[in-house]
Formats: sequence, structure tokens, C-alpha cells
Amino acid sequence: MIEDNEIKQVLEDANQKISQDYEPDSGIDEAEHKEDRLQEIIKSYVLPVLWGILAALILTQVMFFLAVVPTGSMETTILTGDRIVGNRMVYWFQEPTYGEIVVFWSAEYNEFMVKRVIGCPGDTVEIMADGVYVNGRKISDAYTQGRTTELHIGQSVWQVPEDSYFLLGDNRENSADSRYWNQPYVPDEEIYARYMFRYSLGKNGWYLDWNDPISFWEESEE
Repeated sequence: MIEDNEIKQVLEDANQKISQDYEPDSGIDEAEHKEDRLQEIIKSYVLPVLWGILAALILTQVMFFLAVVPTGSMETTILTGDRIVGNRMVYWFQEPTYGEIVVFWSAEYNEFMVKRVIGCPGDTVEIMADGVYVNGRKISDAYTQGRTTELHIGQSVWQVPEDSYFLLGDNRENSADSRYWNQPYVPDEEIYARYMFRYSLGKNGWYLDWNDPISFWEESEE
């Protein structure tokens, strides 16, 4: 018969064999385990956050423009404190045109601003007693607030350069725009986006309001 000591020795040998086969027995195995765990954390948590940040940067810095409007120069189309979203991509394929609301960089004020395109490259813009004329055609003022007057006394006619635009705010009696600036024309390379919609999260109420197309020319002139 097998003695108790022999049984005990067999069990000890088997246990030692299992430990050698299945348990880490070196610092190298433990380091590999920690490295695998670190890679798992990176894949599960770090990479999704980085991809999310990259996607947000692409959306806000490449495809769209987000801003808060600090003044009432575009009222009542855009209110003071409204948040706006502009489309950067549209001007990759086409130029701004009459009546569009654009976001542009003002070197004179060192900030982004929002105004409406009134004069395009090569146009003659004239402010007269009964309204604004572009190349002799009267434009509609149905979307504006207040009377359009000259802001540089004695200057009522502007000849837009071939690479620039003449811009006005919709709040014609309270807007620093091409009538007022020292450099009245905005170069095309400084126009960044076309206005898409505005929204408010409490300051002016709760709403999302898409940009409505306007009739730019006076109806009788169409």
C-alpha cells in the first residue's frame, strides 16, 4: 500500500507543477500584465475622449462657427445675447452674395462681427433720402430697423473694390458698419462663415430660429 508520506509528496509535486504552469513567476510576467492593463485603459477611456475632442475641433473650427452676439446691431433679426451658428464650408465653393448674413474678422475692431452683405465686388452703393441703392437699383428695407443714414458726414456713395464687400447691420440706426469704419470694405478672405441660425438658452427665452431668406431688391425693381 502507498504510505501517507508518499501521497503527501505526490500532492506537493502536483501543486508545484500547477504553480509553475499557471501562476506568474517573474517580474517580467507582472510587467506584461500591467502593460496590458494600461493599453486596455487607453483603448477604453483615453482614445474615445481624444477622438471626441478632435471631432469637436473639426466641427467648430473647420466646418461651423459658433459665437455669442454682444450687440444689437443686427436687431431684430439677431438679438443681443443670441448664440449663433455659421456655416464655414459654404464659402469654400461659392462667394458671398446680396442679402446674406456673414461672420467676418474685423482688423479695425480686432474681433469677429456679424453683418449683412449689401455691396459685392465692383458695386456702387449709394444712400439716398428714400433708401439704399446698389448700382442704381433700390434694395428692400423690409427686414431692417430704423432709417438708413450716412454715418460719415458728407459721404453717401461707396465704390466697392473688386476683392471686398460692403456690409450693413439690420439695425440701421445703431450699427457700426461700412458706413462708419475707417476701412469701409471687408476683404473676401476675412469672411469666415454664412449665418445659419440663432438660439437662446434662457437670456432671451428658449428658442431656435433658422435664418429666413429675404427679398433683397425692392419689389418694384425686380
